[in-house]
Order: sequence, then structure tokens, then C-alpha cells
Amino acid sequence: MKDRTKTATVNIQLEDYDHIAFDLDGTLVDSGAVIESALRRWAREECISPDYAMRMSAGRRDVDLVAAIAPGLSPEREATRIADYEIQSMSLLQPIQGAAEFYGSIPVERRSIVTSSARVSALARLEAAGLSCPRIMIAAEDVSQGKPHPQPYQMLLRMLRINPNRCLVFEDSRTGIEAAIAGGCDCVGVGPNARGHPDTRGWIENFARLPF
Repeated sequence: MKDRTKTATVNIQLEDYDHIAFDLDGTLVDSGAVIESALRRWAREECISPDYAMRMSAGRRDVDLVAAIAPGLSPEREATRIADYEIQSMSLLQPIQGAAEFYGSIPVERRSIVTSSARVSALARLEAAGLSCPRIMIAAEDVSQGKPHPQPYQMLLRMLRINPNRCLVFEDSRTGIEAAIAGGCDCVGVGPNARGHPDTRGWIENFARLPF
């Protein structure tokens, strides 16, 4: 169905799904300033171009980013350091319009979060945004391959013991969308970076005035 405000085009009914999975950054919270502050600080300290680090970071786990742009460093140690810097910058976190209300409207047993962030950073984001921690959260350290590989969503589906087509995912990045779809889930894009993806079941600008 098409929203008359032309800010969303979605072809789903929530009751057709047993479970709703959310990405975190850019989907439930606007953590762009948090991530940028931490990553630029880390890059400067390692004499890496901050702009280059930002370009390479989109949709990646920090361990994968470090491995790609700083192969002489320990990915795990540096990812922990970046996560610490993010926590120090958490005051920069901004809400996504309507996200808290929509997330809170989904019964706790029917919702989860699948994020590329480290668990400690994800928990800090949820607390700062006033969002409750879900019963299931797949974080960066829980998988050996991050998005766009489907492993994060495959892990979720195994834990839930449901068929992929019974899980609806909300993602804001093409990397995340590709992971969800490769895992067999239906996906709705959220925000400007997700608009126009040919394989989603639709797109919303944010969670305010939802068309479903």
C-alpha cells in the first residue's frame, strides 16, 4: 500500500510475521555522530585518514574495518578501543522519529535486534535512547562474518526456530538489507540510504505515520 504523504511505500502486513527484527544504528537510533566522533578520533591516533576510515566503515563491524584498513593492528583490541570511544560520545545520540514507540509496541517475545555494533556499545545506545534490551540481540562479537553476510540473521533464525519468511527485518543500509534478504527474510528499508533498494518489501522514512 502507498502512504498518501509519499514518504513510505510498503507492501506488508505485520500480522503475517511471527517475529520482527531490527537493525540498531540508523534504524532505531541515529548514532551517526557517535560513530563518526569515535572513529575519527581512533583514525587520527593511528595516523589514518579519518575520511577514509569513515568511507570504509559503512555497514561493517569494527573488527572487519580494522582488518581492512589497519592490517598491522589487532582487530579485536582496536574494536574494543573504538567501542570505548563510542561510549564516551554517547551524548551525541539522537532518536529516530517514532522508533521508540513502534519498537515498544511489538511484544517482547516477537522482537529482536541484529546489529554490527559491539554488544557494549549497543547496550549503551539502547540505554541512552530509552529502549529496553530485547531478549535476543545478535551483536558484532556473536558472529564470525558480519553483514552483508547473512550469518547474523541465520543465527537469529536458528535461535527462534522459525522459517525465514516468518521474520520481517527493518534495516537502514544496503549492507544490512543484503544480509537480511540473503538470510531469507523479508526486509523494509528505513531512511534515505535504504530508499529504492529493488529487493525490499518497501521503504519508510522513519517510524512516524507508518502505513501499516
